Amino acid sequence: MDEQEILKNFGLNFKHYRTKAKLTQDNIVEMTDFSKSYVSNVETGKHNLSLVNALKFASIVNKTIEEMIKDI
Repeated sequence: MDEQEILKNFGLNFKHYRTKAKLTQDNIVEMTDFSKSYVSNVETGKHNLSLVNALKFASIVNKTIEEMIKDI
């Protein structure tokens, strides 16, 4: 799995779990110190986020890092 595929999978999985939890991007912004554009870029795989931020995103939707990078 290459870097772009990992970022794409992470973003797609986060968006899937976020919408399943009925959370909007605005909700995520309110829960964190992330900007809406950052959240959007993560969801589209355009941002190479840090491990700390990856853990924050995963914990918001109650998932592990492994669950966040798997193929959907």
